[in-house]
Amino acid sequence: MRMRNAPNRDLAGCLRRAALAFLLLSIAAPAAATGYPSLEILWRDKASGQLAWKTFDAPPRAKGLSEQVPLGSLWKLFVYLWLVEERRSAPDYACVGPRGQSPAAKKLREEESYCCEAGQRIGQDLALVRSCGLFFEPTRLKIDPRAWRAFWEARRGVREDAPWLAELAAMKPETVVSPASILAALEAAPPRAREETANLLLARLFAPAREHGQGTAELVRRVGGLLRIKTFSWYRPGSPRVRVGGGAGWFADGRAVWFAGEGTGQQVMARQGARLAEVLAQALPPEGGSMAPGCVRVNFFARYPFELELPGGKRAPEGVLRGRFVARFQNVSIPFTSSGELSFTRQNGHPRIEGRFGLDDYVARVIDREADAKETEAARALSVVIRTYLLDKATHQGNCLLIDDSSHRQRVSILPPSAAARAVSGFTTGLTLTGTPVGYHSYTPSENRMAWTQAVAASRAGQPWNRILRQSFPRADLAAMRDPGMPCQRFDEAENWLKARAPGWERTLRAHLPGFEPPSTPHICLLAYGTPFSEQDRGRIYVRGLRKIEDRITLAHEYLHLGLRHHPSGHDEALVEHWARKLIDGGTMQ
Repeated sequence: MRMRNAPNRDLAGCLRRAALAFLLLSIAAPAAATGYPSLEILWRDKASGQLAWKTFDAPPRAKGLSEQVPLGSLWKLFVYLWLVEERRSAPDYACVGPRGQSPAAKKLREEESYCCEAGQRIGQDLALVRSCGLFFEPTRLKIDPRAWRAFWEARRGVREDAPWLAELAAMKPETVVSPASILAALEAAPPRAREETANLLLARLFAPAREHGQGTAELVRRVGGLLRIKTFSWYRPGSPRVRVGGGAGWFADGRAVWFAGEGTGQQVMARQGARLAEVLAQALPPEGGSMAPGCVRVNFFARYPFELELPGGKRAPEGVLRGRFVARFQNVSIPFTSSGELSFTRQNGHPRIEGRFGLDDYVARVIDREADAKETEAARALSVVIRTYLLDKATHQGNCLLIDDSSHRQRVSILPPSAAARAVSGFTTGLTLTGTPVGYHSYTPSENRMAWTQAVAASRAGQPWNRILRQSFPRADLAAMRDPGMPCQRFDEAENWLKARAPGWERTLRAHLPGFEPPSTPHICLLAYGTPFSEQDRGRIYVRGLRKIEDRITLAHEYLHLGLRHHPSGHDEALVEHWARKLIDGGTMQ
């Protein structure tokens, strides 16, 4: 009996030794030996509408796109999308900073390192940017699996191409799915939630430059503001010691993109930034982005008397302008066309032309008027300065920025922007400078002021747009317009002012504005410059001041957004602005 079983024991021993040897070899082997490419990228081609795929360093046995990859921290992205679209109020996560050396305490400390310091709290937006998984735990948020399933199965393509998305239990990093199904899941995101999420994700990539390696800096240089991604990492299926990481999200025109390689998401961008940039730059929309939020109203020819005529000399009637027109000044005439973005009125007998544009459209018009979009790198740098200057200097009315077409502000072309200017503005969509006020001049540089001629010289010498900005504004950082990591400088005067008026406002609003839910007294933060806004997930309002009536209307406007955060009326800017002015004009300014 023993003699007959001995060969079986020898075979088992050989198999164990062979398995151990294979494991040791697989741990020590380079990336290519795992059977996966060192980098693979998947996106939706704009021209054909088909999936496009690119790999680098693919070993012979890697036949095609990875069939199965871990979801990693992308599950947090889908929970965030659900919260935004469903207008759910998610409570802050409070970091406890557990002490001790138990496995549970160590694990919690590690997870909280992505969230906040002990004793601090983190809200919904910053939790996504920092990838705080503890915030998005479905059990903590009390998400009903049935409601989750109904929500996602109602989205186009989920049942067929990404059925795992409808399973709340699949929202964990170790869930294994196909890259193509991740793209399908991203494409299923509701448009409003996708746009809000994508604009927020821009802050993840465009953090201060000191946080990024050279590879990521190259990616920033080549893709501008056109890429909005959530990074991820987890272990390769069947390889518990090998991490796969990358990023997934959208281009600025809404198309989905996914990429991955060996290492964490940040490591992949640092090591493979040049390759990523090469591929993604070719996949980007040549006309620029289309997700830019905002509204800019421009008072054209603010300092010069003029008369508006139809071709042939007849005076133009008041109203929305559609067709061809001529603005006649004392010594010059300017012909232009309008497709409804311009309107004409007479105020106290004086003609006035007002334009209403998207933010990138406005920036493109300033480039056409102040510079030359064909000087691409210099114009890209200037577009960031123009956008930053607008956010700092414009006045605010509702969700619109108001600014004059003037040499004292920024000169704006009344003509539709050129294709080159649209491409330049779209390339830097959503990007601003933070840390210092900014300005520009045709040929004279100074502190915190870029000279256009100097920028052109640097561009022609081979300097990229982000380096031109660094040379002109050494103390400023390139950042996303919407950055939830912005610190709050408490504005006590505004908080006391609002606290005194909120009870009276609430009585009026409860009676006349359906859907209004009085928010708890919000923290009000003082902005040195930039656009006032509110953080609905944290109950914060950021404003520039309190002295002017428009400052107070802005504060009331953002207060109303907080009170209507769970109601569709919260997205009706005209309604919110009407009530903000009614609250202030109704004797509440004292």
